[in-house]
Amino acid sequence: MMKIKAFLTASLLAAGIADATAQDAMNIVGNGDVGIGTAQPIAPLHVYRDDGTASVLVQELDPDPAGRTLFSLANRGNTKFEIKEVNSGTRWQFTNSGDAFRVSKFGTGLVEFQVFNNGDAALAGTLSENSDRNAKTGIEAVDSQSILDKVVALPIAHWSYIDAPDSRHIGPMAQDFRAAFGTGNSDTSLATLDTSGVALAAIQALEHRNRSLETRVAELESMLERLLEVRTAHSTGN
Repeated sequence: MMKIKAFLTASLLAAGIADATAQDAMNIVGNGDVGIGTAQPIAPLHVYRDDGTASVLVQELDPDPAGRTLFSLANRGNTKFEIKEVNSGTRWQFTNSGDAFRVSKFGTGLVEFQVFNNGDAALAGTLSENSDRNAKTGIEAVDSQSILDKVVALPIAHWSYIDAPDSRHIGPMAQDFRAAFGTGNSDTSLATLDTSGVALAAIQALEHRNRSLETRVAELESMLERLLEVRTAHSTGN
């Protein structure tokens, strides 16, 4: 069977241009590459603009609201897509490694963020959660002693996730934590803001209790010193 390499160039006059100056609308070059806005595509599909209008839109208006995949990538090995800031050359790569979805900055040799098949997530740095006072409402002081009492009564266990039985953890069950403190959006998950807040409140209660004990011990030591002085004076006849 004979294969014929097609070459097609379609050019349209830009809006408002009355002379013979033309703007390439779509070009299909001999190897099958398609250029939109360029006559020299450097990829199988190359969309080019220099006026701030470059974009790709996939729009589905079927009245049936059933979910569907509108964008898909497939490869025999790792599948990647990349975003790049042209002026600085900064490139971020998003990769399906087979066992994890990874986000990495090109050239660092690091994987800054990844989500594994079992739901585990790993960060190369720190996780910062919004705790801005200006973003909060219904702010109320807590009774740290009450929090401490609930922490003491909270069941804490060793456990593993069903899909990761070799990885052991220590902590409460989400159901018990929510029953005790009433925080979070559900009784099947825990927010680190809540667990750290409970820990800090309990520490404050322990510090208050420790200071009270130190004061009581100091008082008892002073009483004991006075009793010893009286006893010594009595034994010496003074």
